[in-house]
Amino acid sequence: MLKKLIKHDFRALSRTLFPLQIAILGGGLVATLLSAMSIRLSDASWAGANGSALLKGLIMAISVTTAVLIGIGIMASLFVTIILICYHFYRSFLSDEGYLTFTLPVSTGNLIWSKLLTGMFWLMINGVVVTITLLIYSVFGTTTNTLVNMEVLQGIKYFFAELMPQAAEYVSIPLMIAEAVVIGIIGLAAQLLQIYFAIIVGGQVAKKHRVLAAIGMYLLINMGVGIVSSTFMALVTFGEGVSSFVLNSAQEVGTFMTSVFGWYGVLYAGLAVLFFLVSRSILKKNLNLQ
Repeated sequence: MLKKLIKHDFRALSRTLFPLQIAILGGGLVATLLSAMSIRLSDASWAGANGSALLKGLIMAISVTTAVLIGIGIMASLFVTIILICYHFYRSFLSDEGYLTFTLPVSTGNLIWSKLLTGMFWLMINGVVVTITLLIYSVFGTTTNTLVNMEVLQGIKYFFAELMPQAAEYVSIPLMIAEAVVIGIIGLAAQLLQIYFAIIVGGQVAKKHRVLAAIGMYLLINMGVGIVSSTFMALVTFGEGVSSFVLNSAQEVGTFMTSVFGWYGVLYAGLAVLFFLVSRSILKKNLNLQ
């Protein structure tokens, strides 16, 4: 049944989020083309010292404006993606649609799991699309007289060919990558569950203006989570050896960072489990539909 729920939620979100990701990539390609053309035209001989200063200024303005617009579009895409995911969660659980949702022969936990997994999937898709868009823009949209910006490619090559081998002397690169992936996934789940929890609590405490109530609850919850996280990580950091000043070599620093990094995974996992269990309990026992 969980697979059917995921399939349904994926289709529901795809109606809006798939066109959004296509628009981001398409807009990035257009911005890359316009930026590359603007830079080349501004460097052309007829737009130089003997050319039209007004025309050259206009061309450069187009280039700068394009770069700003693509940055705004990318930032807005993440915000819009989160908003659409949250709206789908709210509509499924706390609006009139919630009456139908909770008549389905499936557990409340599976309903939350479905919303969580599909939401995480689309957020990761958005991250991939944004990364690809930025990479295309930096490689093809910032060069002056060649097709690609070789400095960007050289920088990427230097990172993998020089910096990574040097870092491997002090830390285990495969372990760090594995930790980063696992902790990133757990952290994303914890953050999304925190938002879901705020929406649920906001829907319980307010009969009207539930969106504002959810935003207020999220800010309060986020403040509390920040205090707990800071306290937890401070205790872990000092417990790992900082208080006794034993970090006397690069290897020790690398081991310390790997250990502390792992504790972030423990923290995020604990928060994710807490938000999931409390959200499930509220939806099962104190459901307040609109």
